[in-house]
Amino acid sequence: MFTPRRIVRVLTATLFLAPLVGCTSNAPSAAPSPPAALSLSAAPSVPAASLTPAISVAEAGEQLMHRLLAGPVGAQHPASGVLDLDGAVNAVLGKGTPAAKAELRDQLSQQGFVVGAGLSWTAADGSRSSTLLMRFSAETGAGNTADRLAGDLRNAHPDTVFTDPGDLSTGAVSSTPDEHGNACVVLIAPHGDAVVLVSYFTPTPDKAAAVSLLHRQLQGLPTPGLPW
Repeated sequence: MFTPRRIVRVLTATLFLAPLVGCTSNAPSAAPSPPAALSLSAAPSVPAASLTPAISVAEAGEQLMHRLLAGPVGAQHPASGVLDLDGAVNAVLGKGTPAAKAELRDQLSQQGFVVGAGLSWTAADGSRSSTLLMRFSAETGAGNTADRLAGDLRNAHPDTVFTDPGDLSTGAVSSTPDEHGNACVVLIAPHGDAVVLVSYFTPTPDKAAAVSLLHRQLQGLPTPGLPW
């Protein structure tokens, strides 16, 4: 769980955007043990251009954690944590190649990545979900990142991509089962200075449930431009 003033990379083994690399999941059967945490006692401040007054990265991460949509009652093996840049890259690409991860890391950095936070759970019915929030120093960085990831999703699943102009989301369905026998639906949406990514795994694709998860997560975030 989140520890104030520290970033704990507990979700680097959990795959949020599996369909970007083939709809497989590394989600563990039990909550992973946190590796050594990164001290942020001298954490830099988020640029005041996006947040006033300026706050530390750890504080920004804590704000994200408080905004994550909780799993359903009875969900098992929940995993949650604040993610630094490397943790966010691993969460997005999982089994992606080192070159792909290096490229995404550079792009996130260039777009002003500040901090990420994620939550993964397995429900009593066996369905699984992972949600990743990434915060940027400005809305333009979040928008550019969402566009880039949405483009990757279109390239990976051109026949099943769908969009919603209302929330600017892009989604895709992959019916190819992962090692757990589940298909998946992935959605990406920008929201102010943040990007929301939701993956939902079920034996048969459940687009409606995945979209509902995204909408509920978006509703739990502040109106763009207002304080977190």
